[in-house]
Amino acid sequence: MKANRNVLAFHTIKNVRKIYDNTVENPAYLDLNAYFPEYKMIEENWQLIYDEINQVIEESTIPEFHDIDAGQEFISNNDQKAWNVFVLKLYGFWINKNAKKCPKTREIFKDWNHVKTINFSILAPGKYIPPHRGPYRGILRYQIALEVPQNGECYIIVGGRRHYWKAGESVLFDDTYTHEVHNKTDERRIALLLDVKRRDFGFFMRIFDWLYYKLFQIVILVSGGLRRTKVY
Repeated sequence: MKANRNVLAFHTIKNVRKIYDNTVENPAYLDLNAYFPEYKMIEENWQLIYDEINQVIEESTIPEFHDIDAGQEFISNNDQKAWNVFVLKLYGFWINKNAKKCPKTREIFKDWNHVKTINFSILAPGKYIPPHRGPYRGILRYQIALEVPQNGECYIIVGGRRHYWKAGESVLFDDTYTHEVHNKTDERRIALLLDVKRRDFGFFMRIFDWLYYKLFQIVILVSGGLRRTKVY
């Protein structure tokens, strides 16, 4: 599995992840009711959310993931198949220009401060995302499928376990486990992705995590990450 960052960043992330690994333990997939019971409200409104992003897709040119974050090029620009990402919120920062295009979706999440990143992931037909690991164990990754291919296999593998998406159904996992995605179909797949802040750390780990999370925010600001997410 290739590193998706430069050498210094890769080893920094790897070493810090060991601190988290020594502090928290959980399986690849997590119980939604225990860790993110708010998913029920999202499932109740999934069709509304889908209608908004579908309108955005029809009217806008949405960047590919590696256009937003060049460090992700090996998993985004690997097979001449598009992986487009429409970001509403990134590491706690609302992308107001984008969020205005999905006002009903924003209304749902506006007071959910523990949801740090909100984006829509659009996989082109045939897209394959190779094995990789998330850089930060302070969040859990929530997904709800909004549009799923009807013919063929479309799934994610996390920690060696396969999950098939179904429209309107949720899944929660730890993205620091190795995971990969397969869309072995001639149809696109659309999902809403959230980064949900963990709330199961002890006192000292909460302090460390707060500092490390602030570092991520600084990197986003300095690198111009907010600007690259905007859709016009």
